Amino acid sequence: MVLEQSQSLNNISNAGSWYWNCRKAAGLLGLSFFVGLQLIFFQFQLFGNSATTQDRDTNNVERVGDKEFVRGDNANAEKVFLRAALSEKPVTDKVTDHHYEIMYGQFLMPLHASKPNMKFLEIGLGCDMYYGPGASVALWKKLLPLAELWEAEFDGECVKKSNAEGKLEGINTLTGDQMNVDTLDEWIEKSGGGFDVIIDDGGHQQCQIWTSLQKLWPEVKPGGLYFIEDLQVSRHRAYSGQVSSPLCDISTNVVDKLQEMMNAILHRAVYNDLFKDVKFIFCQRDACVLGKKTAEERQSL
Repeated sequence: MVLEQSQSLNNISNAGSWYWNCRKAAGLLGLSFFVGLQLIFFQFQLFGNSATTQDRDTNNVERVGDKEFVRGDNANAEKVFLRAALSEKPVTDKVTDHHYEIMYGQFLMPLHASKPNMKFLEIGLGCDMYYGPGASVALWKKLLPLAELWEAEFDGECVKKSNAEGKLEGINTLTGDQMNVDTLDEWIEKSGGGFDVIIDDGGHQQCQIWTSLQKLWPEVKPGGLYFIEDLQVSRHRAYSGQVSSPLCDISTNVVDKLQEMMNAILHRAVYNDLFKDVKFIFCQRDACVLGKKTAEERQSL
């Protein structure tokens, strides 16, 4: 009987020890878990906030209206461009019939972020558009508020009317035929040339595009960009084989020319002396952009 009582007491003692050991182990585990959470939180604060600080650095952020994007974040830049375009009325066909937010988001927006006071020329005010002229002008004024903006247009009367209606406030204007070499020389003289960005959204005739590119490419600054829109019509009968200029044979097709130029770039060759400083050609549906080498890169030519 005494032996049985002693064994019972030992069992109770062992159970108590086991219970308190479990309590201690649970306490240690809880402490470890709590410390682990603290460390994770500390790391989140340390690294997470430092990344956020970098992203929110005012020197690294481009603001467009009430939208912001981090420089180098091309996907976000495309969204910013698209939202800015869609917020205007009327909405430019650059983001409806086309998806030019791709090339402008990837190339124009980063360039503007590094050079907000850029000099900018667009050929084509949109006088023949169903929604009327000036849709892209409103977009450029919103996206590029510090830029020196120039618009070139064939229809002089449309430019006068648009000016009278206040659509071109703050915009410098040029008029005339973009396929006329003398007219292009006049544009260069009046504007002073030296553009960071040129956009050809003009008449879309192949020799209009090719003549303008040959005359205006030298006026693109090192590191600058030359956009050509609406290339999907290059083989359409209404836009090819119709006209010519001293710089462009009637059989010229701009897409073929760009393919030849790209082939030269791919094979480390020179297309010709005029375009030897082309750094890259990026093409998407309906359009292409040519990038010019920087001053440092041109020294190696």
